Amino acid sequence: MKDEDLIYLFTGTSEIFIKNRMNRIIQSFNKYEYTIIKYDMETTSLSTVLSDAITVPFLEELKIIILKNPKFLTKSATSTKDEIKAMLKYLKNPCDSTLLIIDATNTVINQSNEIYKMLKNVARIIDYPDPEEIELKGWIVRSFDANGIDIKDDALTLLLEYIGDDQARLSQEIDKLSSYVGKGGTIRKEDIKLLVPKNINNEIYLLIKAIINHDLALTNQIYDNLITHTKDSLTIFSLISNKFKELLSTYRLLKYGYSQSDIAKFYNVSTGKAYYIVQEARAFKLSDLEFYIDKLAELDYQIKSGKLDKTIGLELLLLKLPKEK
Repeated sequence: MKDEDLIYLFTGTSEIFIKNRMNRIIQSFNKYEYTIIKYDMETTSLSTVLSDAITVPFLEELKIIILKNPKFLTKSATSTKDEIKAMLKYLKNPCDSTLLIIDATNTVINQSNEIYKMLKNVARIIDYPDPEEIELKGWIVRSFDANGIDIKDDALTLLLEYIGDDQARLSQEIDKLSSYVGKGGTIRKEDIKLLVPKNINNEIYLLIKAIINHDLALTNQIYDNLITHTKDSLTIFSLISNKFKELLSTYRLLKYGYSQSDIAKFYNVSTGKAYYIVQEARAFKLSDLEFYIDKLAELDYQIKSGKLDKTIGLELLLLKLPKEK
């Protein structure tokens, strides 16, 4: 086995894609989950890992060590000089009976870090940023296909509308839907409506879109769904208000020349999440966003000053807003 096949570094924000790729690598060595050694590097020293890595496995030809939360690659690294030196030495000449996998999912790596610089020369680096919608759809279809299940196009679109880009939740819903229809079955739009709860943040965005599009019927429909699930009009008001503010801030950032990656840094989110934030903001006019934020500020004052009941106030506002502007 080549040295670069003994060390893997996974980076990016797509947790499900990274997990699936790591599992395929592990399965290629016919290893079971319980035979893999895992270390949380938030609480484990590099010296402990290196001591294990150079130890010949007992009754096995190969051991697999996975390092989670690799703090030693970040600006907050606390490794000693001796540990760094020992790690660099190991990376140059890894033990051929140890497969080392560094899982840096959602980790902000310090590009000037000595160990990271060495990894770029000796490791297989696999990066998984958040996927675009077309990639996400492909992954969902393949996941169902692996279970011998088909999903209709309109059901696939609705599933993403309900869940968004939350891959962990998508994975859970795929398992649930697969169990429901069984092998050889077909997932239809009706199955999504029956089994999959909606993502409240997506619902808030759709509500805002309905308000700005002056669609009173859809506004009321979405609000009724939200109040059924949350039972709290003040929570809904807060979510609407915060979403409007996010859209307005993003719109202005784009106007000032911010890129998608700049916006990701501004909100401290992944570039994949920033993609959706940017697309949402671009769907509206600046004047519309400013107008409705002013109306929400007026309602906020009336509720907090006791002039209006929170539920009645929000419902009156939702009845009036689509008719205004």
